[in-house]
Amino acid sequence: MTNIPKFLPLRLLLSDFCFLLFISCFLSQHNAFAQGRQAPQDASRFVFPTSLSLAHGMGNNFTGFDTVPNGNLSFEIQQILAYQFNKYFFTGIGTGLDFWFYDKKVSAFIPIFANATVKFMDKKTAPFMFANIGYAFKWQVEKKVEDNVFYGSKAGIYFQAGLGMNLKFSEKLSLLFSVYYKMQQSAIQYRETDLLLAETENQLFHFIGIKIGLVY
Repeated sequence: MTNIPKFLPLRLLLSDFCFLLFISCFLSQHNAFAQGRQAPQDASRFVFPTSLSLAHGMGNNFTGFDTVPNGNLSFEIQQILAYQFNKYFFTGIGTGLDFWFYDKKVSAFIPIFANATVKFMDKKTAPFMFANIGYAFKWQVEKKVEDNVFYGSKAGIYFQAGLGMNLKFSEKLSLLFSVYYKMQQSAIQYRETDLLLAETENQLFHFIGIKIGLVY
């Protein structure tokens, strides 16, 4: 099997995004200072972002003998425990359930990740960006010789980043709507012969999706 994933683009992606996130945090704090605003005493608190998301696979993946499109539909539920340092930034840890659906087969993961979220202004309607990075543990694997291709057969690195709008109902309740990109490292299980299942080397699965959630 000659397909060996190249992780250098992923490292560059993560490093570029971390740099962008740092700049965004700096600009948010500078904006608050320039306007002469001071966060109220209750601005620093624990928050609990909860979300539902739907994403579709992009690009192609490779088995040992064929190229197959990433036609997975991903449905994900997330819960994050975070600390809000001010009106512009919170960070924390999260987990959830991520289900991949393709050709009447289901692959399920439990991602555990670190989250960072930046809001760019203190308005009732404000743009924000977020990033999640961690590891998606394998929860369910179907092993059927009659299946030609089965996606998501291994656990692997998990990354998600997006942009959206924060609609604030009160100081302690906001609605979040965003579009995002998701990447996960996993593998493809496929039928090599009538009696033998084989598995690809680790490779990257890419998704684009939409997310809706609450912060309370």
